[in-house]
Amino acid sequence: MVAFTGNDPRNAILKDANTVSGVGILLAKDGTANKVQLGAATDVPLGVSAGESSRDADLVLETTGATVSYFPMGGVHMVAALAETYTTGQLVYLKGAGRVGGTAGSDKLVGVYVGEGEVVGTAGLLIPVNTSQCATA
Repeated sequence: MVAFTGNDPRNAILKDANTVSGVGILLAKDGTANKVQLGAATDVPLGVSAGESSRDADLVLETTGATVSYFPMGGVHMVAALAETYTTGQLVYLKGAGRVGGTAGSDKLVGVYVGEGEVVGTAGLLIPVNTSQCATA
């Protein structure tokens, strides 16, 4: 299965002290400086990381002025999930560290889980989510 469907990647500058460890991390706008940050529960998702954020000459993830490529929301994306059980058609919501989970609370809707049902035993594993119903406010 491909990780992303029909979206061209975009590039952005990360808010200082944020790093992205790989593909599938949800990003949100920083809101003040034309930067993005790791999505938190009450953020409106902007996109899904296409890979790691930039590294310095010593191959350490940069924490100031780092860049990241991402795919805008829309269509099916493979998204990093919390360790939970997911069922086909379940709504998933933005949680901390740019991951999704299955309980709402006041968290923003990311989309609908479109897999065949699975138990994610380790946080950060990727699950298929149709992000066409993503919250916009």
